[in-house]
Amino acid sequence: MKWLLFVLALTGAASSSARDLAVPADKGWKHAETGIILSPQLAGLSRTALTDATQSEHDVAAQFAVADGSVTATIYIFHPAIADVGIWFDRSRATLENRDIYRSAAPATIDPVSFAASGTGPATALRQDYAIAGGPFRSTALAVVPVGEWIVTLRMTARTLTSQQLDAALLDVIKAIRWPAPTPAPATDIQPIKTCAAPLTFKKAKQIKPNGSDLLVSLLGGALARKEKEEADSSPRPRSTWCRDGAGTPEYGVYRAGEEQSGYALALHDAGRVVNVSPSLMGQIDKTGGYSVTLVDVDGGVVALSSFATMPTPKQVWDLIGSGKRMGTARRGQITIDPSAL
Repeated sequence: MKWLLFVLALTGAASSSARDLAVPADKGWKHAETGIILSPQLAGLSRTALTDATQSEHDVAAQFAVADGSVTATIYIFHPAIADVGIWFDRSRATLENRDIYRSAAPATIDPVSFAASGTGPATALRQDYAIAGGPFRSTALAVVPVGEWIVTLRMTARTLTSQQLDAALLDVIKAIRWPAPTPAPATDIQPIKTCAAPLTFKKAKQIKPNGSDLLVSLLGGALARKEKEEADSSPRPRSTWCRDGAGTPEYGVYRAGEEQSGYALALHDAGRVVNVSPSLMGQIDKTGGYSVTLVDVDGGVVALSSFATMPTPKQVWDLIGSGKRMGTARRGQITIDPSAL
């Protein structure tokens, strides 16, 4: 949670901590943007908490459990900067597998299983279950389901159920969720993220001060791209093929669309926030070069960070986020530029 509070502060979000959603324990809840309905009980598990890390239900977490607490489930609903199931399953799996209590977890299969959350149609979702040797838990499971441009992540843990039993329980919970009418989807099944065939090579890049035009272009470009995605019709669009550059860490993973060599996306943790690293548009126009770094939040907010003379390493970008220094922000139609950046 600490990293999330920091990102919220960096992006200028109104809330610095998750807020409780005021829904009576015996009442269902409908997510306004997607139409997903979570009943007070799902497949024998009762809702115990419902929170939102934003002010607009763009990062919601619902917790469920059986009466004795031996089986728990958490359902996350968020609007990612990149709407790709493979990326967010990969990030969720990295987070899960690096938690101390799950270090001994053994996945049931090498690759996650593709499946249709609605029970019919193309297999656009991914899931995986794990057996755990030792510790308080016997099994854990993970699923990631797309809903239009949104992502739903489900995590379950059990003290006594085998991994196969928990996988069945996970499917029961997914079946119990009241999903919205499906939008047109690609006819092909989803495939898990693969490692990029040709990894990027990096040298430490020099940090430079961006000019005002470059900042405006970065902020406007990020905000307009997000707005176009939100206003797009429901017709199916070509699915980008993403690959992971390197092994990734619990804090971030590096992803590239179509083996792109000139930039990358840094997906932060596992809840939809992304930093885009790309050649500066103004630098290409005036032949000065340089790289722009922009953070895109789940609610559409965009933050321009410091620029670099050449493509920075992922660690440099992560450290830049940690510095808390922002050059400008675009949020809810308002653009603000730090005077010291000019």
